[in-house]
This record gives sequence, structure tokens and C-alpha cells, in this order.
Amino acid sequence: MFIKTRKSVRDFILHYGSILGLISIVFALMIFFLDLHYAQENSINLVNYGISIIVLIMALLDYRKTSKGFLSLGDSIKLGMGIFLISALYVSIYTFILLNFLDPETLAKSLEVTEMKILEQNPEISDDQLDQILSFQEKFSTPFTIVTVLIIFSLISGFFSSLVLGLIFKKSR
Repeated sequence: MFIKTRKSVRDFILHYGSILGLISIVFALMIFFLDLHYAQENSINLVNYGISIIVLIMALLDYRKTSKGFLSLGDSIKLGMGIFLISALYVSIYTFILLNFLDPETLAKSLEVTEMKILEQNPEISDDQLDQILSFQEKFSTPFTIVTVLIIFSLISGFFSSLVLGLIFKKSR
């Protein structure tokens, strides 16, 4: 006779966080091979966020199904923040590898793209203002800062996404 054990929130976080992390790395590698990893395109970020939402929806529905149809708002937020955090850790490792081994010139290329966008949006900007903006951005373009911002943004994004989705899928006992 088999006894069906209920999976914990932690099990779902690890499972779906790993799925999202691996999908995010595959997507990031695709962007890397298309040479768009420094282009700062909003469409890339939207696709990546859409993938995250789809995985979160799958996790919430799977959790609700295994917990006899119930999902609390607290469990939803725990799941969302945990999944996004695990995924961010995977992406942080990828980012470290990208910046140090795959393309060490990524940050320099990104600054060049930023400079072109600034000049495109504001052609009358003075050289001093442009240099000031670029030096400010360069200070915050270290691998440590990028990974820290990635993790913080992922936690905030995971909170709000799981809050909204939790309110939609919530079913109390």
C-alpha cells in the first residue's frame, strides 16, 4: 500500500525555481548567441518576465492541486518569492560566467549602447553631462552590483507577481 505524501512549499520552490532558473539561462544563452545581451531591449525583459509568470502560475496551480484544492495567500507569496530567488541564483551564476569568461567586454559594450541611446534621445547634451552619466553608470556596472540588483529585483518582482496571482488563485479552507 502506497502512502501519498504531501509535498512541502520548500519542495515546490526548489522544483519550480530550478525549472525557471534553467529556462532563464537557456533564454539568456539564446540572447547571448544572438549578440543582444547588452542591447537593453525592453522586449527581451518582457519575454523573460512572461516566462517567469507562466512558471509561477504552473507552480501555484500544481501546489493548489496537491493541497486538496486550497491555496492561501501566504503560501502563494512564499512560493513566488522562493521560486524567483532560486531562479535569480541560477541567473547570477550565469551572469558571473558571462562577465568573466563568455564575454568579458559585456559591460564596456553596454556602456557604449547606453551612450548611443543617450545621444539619440538628447542630442544637445553637453560632454560634461554625458561623461557624468556614464561615469555614474560605470560605478554601478560591477558584477557584484549587477548580481545584487538582480536578486533584489527578483524578490520584489516575485512578491508582487505572487501577490496578484495569489489573490486570483486563492482558495481558503
